[in-house]
Amino acid sequence: MRHRSIITRTGHGPGTAVAVLMVGLVAVGIVFLVLGGLLYFGQQPPDQRALSSVPARSAQAADRRAVD
Repeated sequence: MRHRSIITRTGHGPGTAVAVLMVGLVAVGIVFLVLGGLLYFGQQPPDQRALSSVPARSAQAADRRAVD
C-alpha cells in the first residue's frame, strides 16, 4: 500500500497548506508588532530611564537649572 500524505487525503492541495501557513505567520507577526509597540511606547523617556534613581534625577535637574 502506497503512503499518502495528510494533505492529499483531506482533499486540499499544497497551495491550501501554504496559504494557511502564511496566514498564521502573518497573524503571529501582527501580535509581535502590537506587543512590541506597546512596550516601546510605554517606556520612560531616555533621560529618565538612564537616571532612574531619585538622587541622579535631582542632580540632573540641578545641572539644568545651573545652565539656565
